[in-house]
Amino acid sequence: MDNINATIPGEWHDYVTQKDLGLEVVPSVLYSTKDYVSTVTTLLPFFDFVNAARLDLTNMVQPSMLPQPESMLIQGIRVFFKTPFQSDIIGAAGSIPLVSGYNDVVQLSKDGILKLTIGNKKYGPWPLWTLPAATYVQGNVATGSPTSSMDYGQIGGMIYSLFPNLMISPLQQFSVTLEWPAGAKTLSATPLPIQVLFDGQLARSVQ
Repeated sequence: MDNINATIPGEWHDYVTQKDLGLEVVPSVLYSTKDYVSTVTTLLPFFDFVNAARLDLTNMVQPSMLPQPESMLIQGIRVFFKTPFQSDIIGAAGSIPLVSGYNDVVQLSKDGILKLTIGNKKYGPWPLWTLPAATYVQGNVATGSPTSSMDYGQIGGMIYSLFPNLMISPLQQFSVTLEWPAGAKTLSATPLPIQVLFDGQLARSVQ
């Protein structure tokens, strides 16, 4: 069994509040959300901030690393576009892409890439269209009239299974970036929140 207090000064061992009761492994996700700004954004960093007041934005408790003695085995990666279901006006020229939430996701996913760095090792890049959120509200596009439509966009498909798995050690720096090398996209609504999520297992101390 690893000594979870091994990295503290020796003279402090009489005062520790966390004992060597071992580690437990639990199913877990780690996620981070950033806003894409229309015509501006070409790179977004993730997992580099904390926000205890907004658990919907991230569950990181310190920027860019897991606290001692937590570690995570990453078994899958998801990208979720928080695009709203919206109403759009259909233009006269059918060959022009419809300005819509659906087309926003098409633009961002077809040209975007995800890069992962753990410590000083780089992984990826992964095209965003290969990293679906997989589980979310599903529905059909409904036409309200000849001049308007309702739309919603999200990447579909199976969760990307990361094998071999990757482990983030306690206090190990890591980062994720989404990048659009071809340039910023023009979206129907801005900003558009994007969430990156790791599926896997979390090892934590037994208190």
